[in-house]
Amino acid sequence: RGGGDECEAGAGVMNTAMHSRANGSTWRRGWRRLTRVWRSDTVANVDEELCFHFEHKVAEFEALGLSAEQARVRAEEEFGDVQTVRESLTAIDGRVAKRQQRAEWWESVSQDLRFAFRSLCRSPVFTVTVVVTLALGLGANAAVFSLLDQLYVQPPAGVTAANDVHRLYQTAINRGEPYVRNHFSYVEIRALHSVARTGVRVAGYATEKVRLGRAADGAEVGANYVEGDYFGVAGIRPMLGRTITVDEARATGLDAVAVISHRLWQREFQGDSGVIGRSIDLGSHRHVIIGVAAKQFRGLDMSAVDIWLPINTIRVWKDRKPDWYEDGNFNGISAVFRATNSAAAVFNARATFELRKPGIRLIKDSLSTTKLGSIIVARGESTNLGRELKISTRLAGVSLVILLIACANVINLLLARAVARQREIAVRLALGVSRRRLLSQLMLESVVLATLSAGVALGVAYVGTTMLRKLLLPDIQWGAGAIDQRAVFFTVALALLAGFVTGLVPALQSSRASLSNALRSSVRDGGQRRSALRSSLLIAQAALSVVLIVGAGAFVSSLRSIEAVDIGYDAGNVVYASVSYDRETGNRRAEIQRRLPEAAERLRKLPGVDIVAVSQGTPMWSISWSELHLPGRDSLPAGKGSRDRFFDAVSPTYFAAVGMRVLQGRAFSDADTPGSEPVAIVDRLMASNFWPGEDPLTKCVIVGKREAPCRRVVGVTAPTHYSSIVEDPSQHYYIPLAQGGETGMPGTIVVRSSTKDQAKLRAAIVRELSTALGDWARPRTQSMTEVLSDDMRPWQTGATLFTVAGLLALLVAAVGVYSSLAYTVSQRTQEMGVRVALGANTWSILRLVVGESVGVVAIGVTCGMLVALASGKVVASLLYETSPRDPAIIIASMAILLAVAVVASTIPAWRASRVDPLTAMRAE
Repeated sequence: RGGGDECEAGAGVMNTAMHSRANGSTWRRGWRRLTRVWRSDTVANVDEELCFHFEHKVAEFEALGLSAEQARVRAEEEFGDVQTVRESLTAIDGRVAKRQQRAEWWESVSQDLRFAFRSLCRSPVFTVTVVVTLALGLGANAAVFSLLDQLYVQPPAGVTAANDVHRLYQTAINRGEPYVRNHFSYVEIRALHSVARTGVRVAGYATEKVRLGRAADGAEVGANYVEGDYFGVAGIRPMLGRTITVDEARATGLDAVAVISHRLWQREFQGDSGVIGRSIDLGSHRHVIIGVAAKQFRGLDMSAVDIWLPINTIRVWKDRKPDWYEDGNFNGISAVFRATNSAAAVFNARATFELRKPGIRLIKDSLSTTKLGSIIVARGESTNLGRELKISTRLAGVSLVILLIACANVINLLLARAVARQREIAVRLALGVSRRRLLSQLMLESVVLATLSAGVALGVAYVGTTMLRKLLLPDIQWGAGAIDQRAVFFTVALALLAGFVTGLVPALQSSRASLSNALRSSVRDGGQRRSALRSSLLIAQAALSVVLIVGAGAFVSSLRSIEAVDIGYDAGNVVYASVSYDRETGNRRAEIQRRLPEAAERLRKLPGVDIVAVSQGTPMWSISWSELHLPGRDSLPAGKGSRDRFFDAVSPTYFAAVGMRVLQGRAFSDADTPGSEPVAIVDRLMASNFWPGEDPLTKCVIVGKREAPCRRVVGVTAPTHYSSIVEDPSQHYYIPLAQGGETGMPGTIVVRSSTKDQAKLRAAIVRELSTALGDWARPRTQSMTEVLSDDMRPWQTGATLFTVAGLLALLVAAVGVYSSLAYTVSQRTQEMGVRVALGANTWSILRLVVGESVGVVAIGVTCGMLVALASGKVVASLLYETSPRDPAIIIASMAILLAVAVVASTIPAWRASRVDPLTAMRAE
């Protein structure tokens, strides 16, 4: 290729390359070749190759006797279209170069991966510690992501074009306070239909539990009573049969048809394709199955639905007048509509105007909408659900804090490991490994650790998501699995990010090591120099851990405060029993009121039953009002506490059955009959408000119309709550059931038992009530413990989750302190040996090592205390009678973390105190 030295490489046209001698471009060719030492220049290589062959051909013609010019012209003729050949060769060489680069890159990565795995296998304790620590942080975040993703982001499964489906809310005012709800009356739904234009479809539905079969103990499933084009709005096509039409889904008439879910079809009908046209009994009413919904579709709410029925068969208002749909007070229908975003805004404006009309309802503000995928967003219709959703959002911050603690711990471990490997790294650098290659190799190790952690984290996330679902929203039947593809992608992406972040600082620090110092020093010398970065990471871990422990302590204290609330009842072993009926069986209210006391007598004979009582309402569940007057007064004094006054008509054994204390006077007796003196019992709050400083047993109250006789107060009970554990005090008064007349009708049986098998007792109660009342009756039982547990659940959930988070933070922090100190002590073996050789005893070594560790943690604990004080308001709204800034909680949290630091540092300190001086001095 000698002739190539006389050609100019890199010229765009061959003619330029062929006249390179005259241009004197030898120095340019040399510079171009020099640059190709570190990068490939495909064009230059092709030009050099062509120049070589061209010059060789010219030389051949000159040897035949042609002149230089003639030889060049002849060579050009034989070469033909040089530009095309040049482009073709350039493309071929480019592909070859890329394949070679990919092969070299993959070979390099393969070598680094093999080295990383060998290196990690040689340190199994370190590898397992890092993987588990990072997996705990990643798993916590993946679990919270999976929960929040399904609550806030993902639309209900099976809905077509879910972004075009919207849920309607209305803003109103209650006692001067604005509130938002998504329930409408049928009158309002009808008004929404009237303003819907082309491109907007409106539908409504009410949700209820229905009983499969006619048996009293039949399984209950979720049902939607639909109105309008429900299935069209949802974009659902049936798997079999058809859906409910608009004519069938009207308020009038009685269309006994049903669409069942795929799950119910498989479970109850074994997937029989001939199910269309068959009947299904729901209580005492029979429906004809006309369709099976798509497999994925389970309704538009988080609560799963297994059957869809026309709204004219709804049983929520079973005992109301036949034209309930004309009454604007019945407002249990959720409204949804399908429209594009622009059409949705126009529809909202028209609907707001229409709903402001007199005779419908006065909307104080305007209608608002959310995407169907955001049904749950901060608009929980009950206080409990809203509180649980707030807890779920706070958990996102908690999980992030746990991940930060884990990352700080992993960085500390990698830094400590880098100190132990400093001579190895220095030797590799001295042997010619580039710092860039070394940095990529160290980063690859951290990414491998993160990838292994991601696999473990998915298992942690599965367990965590399942636990969160049961704790936060146990009543929801989740359609999707605990971990889906989105959660897997999130976990892997977060793991790679964590691996990059945790590996970057240690890798940079290791790759910048001074070769001369590292090669001259002992492997143990690195531990003698304190690392400010490692200490800072320990401080950060301790500070974040204190914040989580304080949060856990606040929630536990709040739960204890809730449990200590005196609601006025003894909830243990109390069961309520009530009876309802279907609208199609006719109005059975009078029959229930007549026969319920007779059924109570049958229940008294059941084994294990201690007390049976009958009342109009259900404690902590239903409430009643009645007119109340005081003789000689035009109005009732407001007094202390809530102005609400709740009424109940009860049998003589009621107070003993529910465990209510009678503070003054007596309870009702069998002598309080319709012909005896009218009597009443009030609670202490009402007595103090009505007759402050006076004896209430000398007073009387008028219940009902003003012309009714004044009832003498014969007893004063302890204050009781009427609907929630956490509520303002309210006033209660009672009359004998026998003297209630039209004012007090029996509706609930209260049973107090001594049996431990509550399930068996409740089954016996249902059986006896069905026997006493007939097949039409639908007995239901519920324990007071269940009623209270629904109210307690948010507090228990918060305490449980934050306690788990605090313990997890403690565990990660303890591992961090132990592992960091263990590496540090291992690098200070010679120093400890010298100290022992000079007379240091075990106690002084322990005090030195533990003191240094606890001193660093103490700084972090102090910082964490300040952060906890500053961030207390974030969770203050979720606590009850507990301040997140409670000094006792903060001091206890600090003491716990310091104790953990002492325990975690004792083992490495003890090992340091047992160092053999001779062995330590000889160690390298």
